Amino acid sequence: MIVLSTIALTLFDRRFDRDFPRRWREGIAESFHQVMSIATTGKASRKNLFGWVGRIWSALWLVCGVAVVAYITSSVTSVMTAVSIEQQINSLADLTDKTTGVIADSSAEDYLTELGIATRPYKDLDAAVAAMKNGRVDAIVGDAPVLEYHAYHNPHDEMTVVGALFHPDKYGFAFPHDSELLREATLKILELQESGGLEELRLKYFGSAP
Repeated sequence: MIVLSTIALTLFDRRFDRDFPRRWREGIAESFHQVMSIATTGKASRKNLFGWVGRIWSALWLVCGVAVVAYITSSVTSVMTAVSIEQQINSLADLTDKTTGVIADSSAEDYLTELGIATRPYKDLDAAVAAMKNGRVDAIVGDAPVLEYHAYHNPHDEMTVVGALFHPDKYGFAFPHDSELLREATLKILELQESGGLEELRLKYFGSAP
């Protein structure tokens, strides 16, 4: 609307206003300033070229400008309100009255059950994501690396990992007793941690931290 109004005003003034700048860039700049003045302040400082008829047209121009601003403002407000309502799950506390998808027989299912939060188990994460997209569950709770990996590598699912860790667990590598690989693996992990290699791997598979 702003671009079209600027072009229309420039063409109009070039034809009827003898004092209007003849160079296109100067004329466009002048018209753009007039349009933005009306859109942001509701005021216009245009020369009246047609007497009382010009005054009426100026008044109508102001009404159109105010209407456009009101429409944009209401649209932005509506979108922001809808987003706020739809994305109201940001922590564990927001799940008390929601149905949460979990992987069957997982620690997440046990933990939420202990808290009295309604859960619906699924055989894998893909099934849980499908349920959330279809509205059968409001959120998914699971291991953070698994959720982050899925969200990063499946952007079409439009799934976002939110909130902080609320029940941290530790992961480990299993080796046979007295395995010769134990010391080698430990040293390699420490080396990657000090060199930043672990952070590079995290970014590669999980993306940036939420």
